[in-house]
Amino acid sequence: MTKSFAADWHAQIRRLSRAQARTEAQVKSWLDRMDSLNPLTPARPDGPPGKLRPARPAPAPGSLPGTWQAHRLRLAPLPGELVPQLAYHLYIPSKAHRGPLPVVVVLHGCRQTPDDLSAGTRMNALAEREGFIVAYPQQPLRRQVQRCWQWFDLGAAEGGREAQAVAALIDTLAARHDVREREIYLAGMSAGAAMAAVVALRYPGKVAAAALHSGVVIGAADNPRAGLRAMQQGSAADPSWLLDAAGVTPGGPEMPALVIHGLADDAVHPVNGRLLARQFLAYNGLEDRLAGTPAHSDPEDEPSGRSHEYRFGRWRRDLVTLVEVEGLGHAWSGGDASYGYHSDIGPDASTMMWQFFSQHRR
Repeated sequence: MTKSFAADWHAQIRRLSRAQARTEAQVKSWLDRMDSLNPLTPARPDGPPGKLRPARPAPAPGSLPGTWQAHRLRLAPLPGELVPQLAYHLYIPSKAHRGPLPVVVVLHGCRQTPDDLSAGTRMNALAEREGFIVAYPQQPLRRQVQRCWQWFDLGAAEGGREAQAVAALIDTLAARHDVREREIYLAGMSAGAAMAAVVALRYPGKVAAAALHSGVVIGAADNPRAGLRAMQQGSAADPSWLLDAAGVTPGGPEMPALVIHGLADDAVHPVNGRLLARQFLAYNGLEDRLAGTPAHSDPEDEPSGRSHEYRFGRWRRDLVTLVEVEGLGHAWSGGDASYGYHSDIGPDASTMMWQFFSQHRR
């Protein structure tokens, strides 16, 4: 009896392993397709899982007077976890800016690193000019081999754990640095945007506003295969209903959100931008005036880079803003096109984000 049980158990483990391998292959195939659409893909990280490459200043060595350093945050372990930690890079502007300072936490997309993201977005240069701290958490390679934040699996040991780790990083930054705790903001690109949405809506008491670039509707997937489907076509479900599936309870503290999406995005369908915006409308108790309205895109009549803005709020205060950019693919709008997943098409997304953040405090 015991032998039979053990055999069944081992067979089940083998089936799960094969299914996981197939899913990883699907994720890799989809990301390879993204790379073909965006040939300037950053090089993969070198070294074993968890080992950071030497940090390089962005956009060029010595070009900014602030400090750019790699750090690790030890986390309280979950059962079965070995030395749980979150690696992150931190840019602190020069002494020309006296504290306390605002903080922007930026989550990278799949296959990106803090170095690539900070350089491509020019966020560190903006932080030096405007006077705020920037943190770039690094998704652990040992958790997802393509370095995708696991917004598509929000279980307690998977994406839910990653969201918890980002929330813990926010607490750590507030405790260790001279910051304005009412001015801590969250931004993300692609998978990082989806995870930023999860963190902002699950932990609204820690974040003053969120900015989501090329993200995916949350709550529409509970595994990588469903995540790929959501990337390709969004979801037919009411986006407000999906909040519950993402572990979000509407009606908490207000959560302002800026959503940016390229209308030529072949990796994450542009419908996702609208669905994300509608989720924040629902969370904030605002009328969903985006429901049933098509995207503005008309490639023959609209010049590449032109943007369309939709603003929603109350009492003359914008709470949710959707920006759709003509001709922009799966890339950061108005960024440094020499870095993968960044484009010189469209308005400067980093500046738009900071201008939006500056209007909101917790």
